[in-house]
Amino acid sequence: MLRDIPSSALKLLVRLSERKEALMAQIQEIDREMIRVQNQFGIPSRESDQRAPVTVSRASAGILHRNKRGALKEKILRALRSAGKKGATIGDLSKKLKMPSANLYVWFNGTGRSVPGIKKIDVAKYQLRK
Repeated sequence: MLRDIPSSALKLLVRLSERKEALMAQIQEIDREMIRVQNQFGIPSRESDQRAPVTVSRASAGILHRNKRGALKEKILRALRSAGKKGATIGDLSKKLKMPSANLYVWFNGTGRSVPGIKKIDVAKYQLRK
């Protein structure tokens, strides 16, 4: 399923998703500002105004609080080290690190290739060699 998707397409999806989350956060801030101005001048909001609620998923928290450079690499290496010889699948790492599996696929296809000691042992399964 995801094996057939090129890494460039996954990278594009990640970038578009991050852009969408940022725009949704901006819309939410504009809504809050509009309510502040309405309240300041005593403008009643219309009851018939049925706006859809704008929610931002938890993934956008990474946009607000960026990790230090190399933090993801350290987390992945720590998880692979704890997995031992049997290694870990992308799904396992996704659950353990609480991040989308698409991000991990992109990381392993890009950055992960140049990290010494990481070896692909099966489909979407990696091991840390010492």
